[in-house]
Amino acid sequence: MEELLIYIKIVKRRWPFALGIFIVVFYVLGYQRSKETVPLYRATGTIIFDQQTATITDPFSLGGQNKLTNDLVLIKSESLAEKVKKDLEFPLEMDNKKLLQNLVAINPEKSDVIQLSFTDKDPKKASEIVNAWINNYVQLDKDQKVSQTKELAKFLEKQIPESQKSLESTAEKLKNFKQDNRILDITAEATSTITIISQLDSQIATIQADLAAQKSRRDSLKQIFSVDAQSAITSSFVSESPIVASLVKQIEEIKTKIEQEKVRFGDRHPQVITLQKQEAVLQEQLAKYAQNTNIQGKLPQNLEGIYQPGTTQSTLLAEYATTERQIQSLEAQLSSLKDLINVYRQRVDVLPNLEFQQQQLQRELTARSDVLQNLIKNYQDAQIAINNTQGNIRSAELATIPKEAAINRRLSYLFQGFLGGILGGSIVAYLVEKLDQKVNSIEQIREYFEQPVMGKIPDFNRRKKDEIKSNLPTRDNPSSPISENFRALCTSINFMTNNDKPLKVITISSSVAGEGKSTIAANIAVAAAGLGSKVLLVEADLRKPGQRKIWENLDKQSGLSDLLHSDGQSQLSESVVTVMPNLDILPAGNTKSNPVALIGSAQMVHLLEKIRDEYDLVIIDAPPVSVAADAQILSRMSDGMLMVIRQGKATNSILANSAESLLQAEVNVLGILLNCFTSDSDSYYYYYNYSYYYDKKDKKKSKLFG
Repeated sequence: MEELLIYIKIVKRRWPFALGIFIVVFYVLGYQRSKETVPLYRATGTIIFDQQTATITDPFSLGGQNKLTNDLVLIKSESLAEKVKKDLEFPLEMDNKKLLQNLVAINPEKSDVIQLSFTDKDPKKASEIVNAWINNYVQLDKDQKVSQTKELAKFLEKQIPESQKSLESTAEKLKNFKQDNRILDITAEATSTITIISQLDSQIATIQADLAAQKSRRDSLKQIFSVDAQSAITSSFVSESPIVASLVKQIEEIKTKIEQEKVRFGDRHPQVITLQKQEAVLQEQLAKYAQNTNIQGKLPQNLEGIYQPGTTQSTLLAEYATTERQIQSLEAQLSSLKDLINVYRQRVDVLPNLEFQQQQLQRELTARSDVLQNLIKNYQDAQIAINNTQGNIRSAELATIPKEAAINRRLSYLFQGFLGGILGGSIVAYLVEKLDQKVNSIEQIREYFEQPVMGKIPDFNRRKKDEIKSNLPTRDNPSSPISENFRALCTSINFMTNNDKPLKVITISSSVAGEGKSTIAANIAVAAAGLGSKVLLVEADLRKPGQRKIWENLDKQSGLSDLLHSDGQSQLSESVVTVMPNLDILPAGNTKSNPVALIGSAQMVHLLEKIRDEYDLVIIDAPPVSVAADAQILSRMSDGMLMVIRQGKATNSILANSAESLLQAEVNVLGILLNCFTSDSDSYYYYYNYSYYYDKKDKKKSKLFG
């Protein structure tokens, strides 16, 4: 909605362009064409289709609205138009597009019907064209049906051998896969493998339990005999030999004698040496007999140490040896079972992947088999369908010669011209608005200035009955709406005043010359003086003073430049001109050399401090911001600046540069004053209503006082 209002405002601003284009377009497209129009006749025929579901023998029979959409496209083809033109013996130079433009083909919703209608100024010609179009399309439909079926049969004939090869290749892949992976029935194999693994787990658990029991028994026996398992086995065999037992006994006896003799005679005594030699002989005999007795073929070094005489001890040694042999046997069985179960588990891990691959190959085999069967069936159906020459059209109703005109385009042309004129005028107005770089709306100002709009000053000459002829309506027409606008602006400025730093010195400037800043400054001064404030209007535009064009007797008056050149010798009272009660003016003066130096001098600062104490409000009429730096300097010396912007005067680029310049100078911009913004509806209605109020008031006064 907001965009529409923006467009309406643009058209209102650019109404001369919009109106001119509207008149031209309406005359050309509407009025002129309506005068030349002739009655048109419309002939209508109907084609009824036999809708069927799609089959492989007729892939173009899509059924429903999709099929009829394709038929509508074919009916509007140029090839069919060419056949109609040839049948009716129309001139060859006749444009096919012209025929198609006048031909309308529609499909009523949820029906199997296409209606053809042709519009022409000759009713007989219109009916002949519709009938020729229907007959040609019926024949085209039959020809297409036969041609499509033949092409399909050829395609299927080529696809069947290729599909068969693919099927055989997939079957060979499946066979090789089963052979390579030794697969007969994966499901049965998986079940049996899991059963075997369970049995092996049970056997391993049993063997581990037996092994733990045997190891516990071996540890108990090992505590009785402080020998290892190998020595225990040897001892069990040695203890069973009587010769070994006798030799061990003799060796023990000789060792006892040797010890006795050593005590009696010493280690070097011949008797001791003789006994030692006897011990050595017995040791050699013991080793010989023990070697023949020990079935393992390995003997410990201390044979007499493993000899354990006695039936009980021999029995325990034999049990110790038997336990060790059982442990070794159980450990061998356990290792074998673990290796076997690992083999089965590896197979179980591989089976899911093998099953997935087999299923893929099986599905591929099934799919290729189905495709081959469908191709064979469809090929047989296509061979049968080739002999059926009937198309998709059930019947056709030819057109009759129309008796009455169907279209009178006079009103249509006028309406088209009206719409075209509005559209063309709006577009031209929009283009002119975009090409115009001047500021014409508040929205454009908002792009560069965020300060509030302090006031909207309408054009003084907007309404003739206000009879405003001077540049000072606040003085010459105090009861006018314009004067009330300026008084409202003064009130807004007073509201901005605070106790800490009142707004006493205000600079008024604009972006370019000619925006009415001097006139607005003068009227603000008059309005403020009328409200009881003591006001000084300073004409600080030394290059091109504007106040002397508004006020009388200011041309040769000394003023600001003279004061700044005098180095304080001249008195302010000598340069100030009193133009009305409470309002003094300090003219620009007669010296125009180096204005920037004068404005930025210390004398200017001292002068402003002096007049700030003497007056309630000081209004400085500064040069435009884009002309020189005077405005920025004065704004920094004052309490703030009011920026005057006139509609259609400054361009966007100048306004942007002015805003940037003020921002860099850190100027306190108090607000924006909109001058002559006639396109703004708010200010217009305020202006109108306020003027209406004063008109009624004046009329009442005239009636009362004759």
